[in-house]
Amino acid sequence: MNINDILKEIAVKNGVTEAEVRREIEASIAEACKDPKNPINNIGKGKVPTTEEVMEYVLREVAKSRMN
Repeated sequence: MNINDILKEIAVKNGVTEAEVRREIEASIAEACKDPKNPINNIGKGKVPTTEEVMEYVLREVAKSRMN
């Protein structure tokens, strides 16, 4: 399952558009990045990580935890 599939599934389950899901995630990421000590600031290449960067990070962490 890729990130777009995940966003679509979230949208369908919540009766909203994929664009709305993406906007909400982006707003949450931006809010979290306001705290310079928040670990989210270490994800991605830019000042604020993209939705894809955060989701890829989360998916990798979940996969790691399932291996342990």
